[in-house]
Amino acid sequence: MDLEVQKGQVVGFLGPNGSGKTTCIRLILGLIRASSGTVRVNGYDPISKHVRALRHVAYSPELPNLQTFLTPTELLSLVSHELGLPSSSNGRQEEIRRVLELVGILEYADTKIAKLSKGMVQRLSVAQAMMGSPEVLILDEPMIGLDPAGSAHFREVFREFASQKGGTVFMSSHIMSEVESLCTSVAIIHGGRILYHGKVVDVIQKVLDYSVIYLEAQGLTEQTIGKIREIASVSKIVPEGDSLEIIVQGHTDVRPDISDLVVKSGAKLYSIRQAENMLERAYIEALSKTNPGQRTI
Repeated sequence: MDLEVQKGQVVGFLGPNGSGKTTCIRLILGLIRASSGTVRVNGYDPISKHVRALRHVAYSPELPNLQTFLTPTELLSLVSHELGLPSSSNGRQEEIRRVLELVGILEYADTKIAKLSKGMVQRLSVAQAMMGSPEVLILDEPMIGLDPAGSAHFREVFREFASQKGGTVFMSSHIMSEVESLCTSVAIIHGGRILYHGKVVDVIQKVLDYSVIYLEAQGLTEQTIGKIREIASVSKIVPEGDSLEIIVQGHTDVRPDISDLVVKSGAKLYSIRQAENMLERAYIEALSKTNPGQRTI
């Protein structure tokens, strides 16, 4: 595999179980040695120049194994000591308070980790990674166990980290909707090989030869639907009550043409939009091309 991640990107690392995602992350972190090829983090080899390579890199694992007899405050105090943060108690306490508030568990600061829910432990794992303002975050399934509000909050945290602070986020995930809404680019790995890598929209267009439009309107007639079918590149229409799923060959945006037809027909147009789950479709299609007949996600 050949993969380069630039500063300031939020990269989604996608692939089925056993495809090599965790192995790749371990190589980046210098936890295992590459049998061939080279790995560079900030220009340094994470094996021979471990400290220099990873000085500003933070990691949150998929299944954090934290010391359950500690409280979040006690755990982060240990982390701050290991990171060599300012030794003054006020400085460290302010940093601990900042990251606990950042991930939304400040009210559990003095609760034993053993009593925290899975989602709270996941938040704490990200909190320890955010200590000391790192420049690179490597996250293995960071949204696992989070409720919808928690996932939305983390998206904002990671966006701000990348856009306002110039940080880089490299995250593996199986939650396609999160990746599509958050990441600036994606890499799809299978069998230890990168199948696709690039901006989210570019990867979708490389893999899929079609796009999907959802139309919601009241008063649609068969005649109007028939005229929509006649639009060049419209290949299929699936009615769903007052809604239509419209399959368009290629990636030409035909929404203006469809909207014009609907309005002129006298129907009430409520919404017309591109489908939001195209990355999941592209991901499944990419893997099916590698393993014909197999649907893996």
